[in-house]
Amino acid sequence: MKRVLFGLFLLTLVFTAKAQQDYQFTHYMYDKLSFNPGYAGLNKSICGTIIFREQWSGFDGNPTTALVNVHAPVKMLRGGLGFTYVSDKLGFESNNLARLSYSYHMGLGVGDLGIGISAGILQKSIQANWITPDGTPAIDDASIAVSGANGLVPDINLGVFYQQNQLYMGISATHLYAPDLTELNISNAKHFWITAGYEYGLGPDLKLRPSILAKSDAASTQLDVNINVLYKDMIWGGVSYRVSDAIAPMVGYQNNDVGGGTLRIGYAYDVTTSQIKGYSNGSHDIMVNYCFNLEKPKPLQKSKNPRFL
Repeated sequence: MKRVLFGLFLLTLVFTAKAQQDYQFTHYMYDKLSFNPGYAGLNKSICGTIIFREQWSGFDGNPTTALVNVHAPVKMLRGGLGFTYVSDKLGFESNNLARLSYSYHMGLGVGDLGIGISAGILQKSIQANWITPDGTPAIDDASIAVSGANGLVPDINLGVFYQQNQLYMGISATHLYAPDLTELNISNAKHFWITAGYEYGLGPDLKLRPSILAKSDAASTQLDVNINVLYKDMIWGGVSYRVSDAIAPMVGYQNNDVGGGTLRIGYAYDVTTSQIKGYSNGSHDIMVNYCFNLEKPKPLQKSKNPRFL
């Protein structure tokens, strides 16, 4: 499995990061569901995740993104169900995405494989006061969407996700069927995602957790590489590198006994390394995750024998 993970890492290194397509999060390792429906319910727990990101702080109209994920295993369906909602705003453009996911689970080796599909809607709107250089009214230019224009299209996604105790990996494709938003003169692009991660014990109290995420729309590709260390299953710290874009230190805390489940809270600060570094105050990425299992541990069975009192 280590060789497979290393192979995926080398595969992603051949990509060249150029631009952002879909939304992005530095805490991508806690958001596997939104881009890969195969992950729904695969961790055998009911989980909810909230992530908020303010990108390129200091710019007017800078990107702000909020995500909500909920997923759970469903035995009668031999898999899991999930729901994702994303609100992504950039300048005068607003995007809202809602998806329902289903994943079919099966054992594979010492781990579990999820084969998933998700369907939903993608809504995009434009709120802008256009100004043209020659003073021509923007409404007379058919290539420019008028202010207040909006579009709504269906969204279909596929994904395969595999995980065991220490390793996970997944490959997925999003926006497989998303017709062009003709009202906005915008063409939708398919996106392809590869992710992988591994947890390696460094001793009784330390766990090393490297991971990667690559996404591409076939025109440009973005690659995130992260490494962090978890101490006593309670505190973690690490750093992410987004090729040609940012270096992001991160810290986090988890409590494994909150209402019978595990609560995780994380913060990351992206230090911009691209050409806009002199104008951006960096990016803030905040994550809250909670997972619990409805199945209670089986009680310890005891019996008495008159021979052993």
